[in-house]
Amino acid sequence: MKKLHIFAALTIGSFEVSMSIYEVGPSGDMRLLNKVKQKVELGKDTLRLKKLSIEKTKRLIQELLKLKAMTEEYQVEEVLVYGATALREAKNQYFVLEQIKKETGWDVKVVNNPQQSFLIYKGVVSSPKFEEIAKDGAALLDASAGKLRVSIYHRGDLVLTQNVSLGSMQIREWMKRTGYSKKGQSGLIREMITYRFKELDAQFLENKKIQTLVLSGDLFTSRAGWKGKKGDLLSAEEFLKLCKKGEKLLEQNMALTEDADILLPSIIICEEFFKRMKAKQVWISGTDMNDGIAYDYATEKRYVDSSRDFNEAIYSEAVQTMKRYVADGSHNYYVEKACRTIFKGLAKEFGLSKREELILRIAAILHNCGAYITLAHAVRGSSYIVKRTELIGLSNKERKMVSEIIRYHKMNMDEFLDAIDGQGLSRKETTLIGKLTVILGIANTLDAAHRQKFESIKTNVKNDEFRITVNSLSEGVLEKQFMERYEEFFESMFGYKLILREKNQRFTTL
Repeated sequence: MKKLHIFAALTIGSFEVSMSIYEVGPSGDMRLLNKVKQKVELGKDTLRLKKLSIEKTKRLIQELLKLKAMTEEYQVEEVLVYGATALREAKNQYFVLEQIKKETGWDVKVVNNPQQSFLIYKGVVSSPKFEEIAKDGAALLDASAGKLRVSIYHRGDLVLTQNVSLGSMQIREWMKRTGYSKKGQSGLIREMITYRFKELDAQFLENKKIQTLVLSGDLFTSRAGWKGKKGDLLSAEEFLKLCKKGEKLLEQNMALTEDADILLPSIIICEEFFKRMKAKQVWISGTDMNDGIAYDYATEKRYVDSSRDFNEAIYSEAVQTMKRYVADGSHNYYVEKACRTIFKGLAKEFGLSKREELILRIAAILHNCGAYITLAHAVRGSSYIVKRTELIGLSNKERKMVSEIIRYHKMNMDEFLDAIDGQGLSRKETTLIGKLTVILGIANTLDAAHRQKFESIKTNVKNDEFRITVNSLSEGVLEKQFMERYEEFFESMFGYKLILREKNQRFTTL
């Protein structure tokens, strides 16, 4: 029988530290027990100093100790502590994390932009209402103090996410440096953000049909005394009236309303983005990063059931990246399918995980997008694009792994060993990259002519041979020739001889 579980999710943000305490009952229902926020403006330090001052670090630890005492009162089983933009951008991040560990006993997981977006996404999709809203086209906007994040959904699937350095705290600090007058500052803020939205429009938002704008966080639920509540669905007219009311209230009481200089830019960002998207309605989800952290933890521990495959959301965005660079879709889909087939033939014996399969799939779908930059150095271009592209849900380490797999996938074993030497990777990391690299290389070779000659691809192991059986539409002379370079590489990685069999023909050892 399932028991009661109590855990906490805590986010160290640019403007505040927030903690939510959750309870999961025997039935698998998760409910919020308490939510607290403490104002600690870490972002001010990282914007000005590129680090956290000793004074601000001490203040942060003081607030964390208060929150720790609260977790003890609730008899929390586990505290999940995450660091967002301010900690991520602090040059002395590791020193601060060490101090937090020493004083609280907590290990802080600092996430990159795509991981942060993914956690917010998980918090939003955990709501039953999301499925209905997203199927007609939706945009999730997280206008936090540190960053602006936009995610686009089509037919319920995540198709695009983009981070913009346009947080409300950055706007505030910029305005202070310019010596702005508080009177009429809304117009100045609009002027400042207009050009950034134009860039976003041109690169990512053109021809996107959005029915609903989804807002995360508590900007329209608990700030500035407004009466909005979590779960509200507002018409365009209602939402714009709410924005105007908030702007007027904050401008009139700028000196009296706490945090008004942070709230006002956030409201204007939401309002202007809504107008540009030409959406019909706004859903105030009320969810935040803590909700995503909690949902992620509860599903991983199987306290809560989830039918949603979040890996597919990550893969879906990789597909959109491929389309953006006008890659050969037919070839890439074929190679990705071949990768999955070969991977599944090896995964159980060699302990390869679902996450590693996802990394391989992303490498396959993006392996030739560099041709958009240069045909002469397409592989290098593809590797560079992946390294510089923020893919939602992937850590920096995982994104680098995808980039490296693409970079090496046309190399034989000796070339691979020479290229990876001196990269500072552990034996485990080198071996994993080698395994995924040779799988991608073989899969790519199965469509060497970009004609998809082989209708079906199957694998099996017999004795000391790993056999790839294909149903051939035409003789694969080119494919056989190109695959020779991977024979030694594959056998070194997996211990099997690589065999390609064309149906109705005898086995050919490569």
